Amino acid sequence: MTRNRVIAAVAVLSLLSLAGCGSGGEDDTATPTPIPEPPEVTGTPDPQQPGWVLSDLGGEVELDDGLRLSAEVGEVFVPDDFGSYDDSGRYALVVVSATNGTGAPLTLDGMVVECVVDGIPAERATFDGITVVPPSVVEEGGDAAWSEACSLGEGQGLEFGLGIGDRDAVWFMGAVEG
Repeated sequence: MTRNRVIAAVAVLSLLSLAGCGSGGEDDTATPTPIPEPPEVTGTPDPQQPGWVLSDLGGEVELDDGLRLSAEVGEVFVPDDFGSYDDSGRYALVVVSATNGTGAPLTLDGMVVECVVDGIPAERATFDGITVVPPSVVEEGGDAAWSEACSLGEGQGLEFGLGIGDRDAVWFMGAVEG
């Protein structure tokens, strides 16, 4: 009977160590940090709205945690001009840059992007060969750039909003020529 008990004890300890419940030693499995909900950026930017940072298109904003963001209109384009997208509407190609001075890797997976044209929410689109997808992470001290397309219709006034993590939402605003 003693031998059976030893075998049973070894089996239980093996199962406990596989489940991460063993005694002694450190647990090698790390609990992932949940991505915080991004701030709400829906609506027309209001300079009095707490939690929003406003800037001109082409400007740069540095947030309290050291993250620097900029957004500018690279060009106004019609997707049909670049391929068979069956879309003859006007779009603004917004080029976004981020410099991570936060002291930690910056996760962009939960980023919220909004386009508002002349005060009305507008479509945001991606086009192969035209827009560039943001990276999922920007390392500390690193830079990243990507592009988004906002449908302009006949409008000229673009408000481009970014919400990253639990930071203030940043709105870049200005007139679009072309």
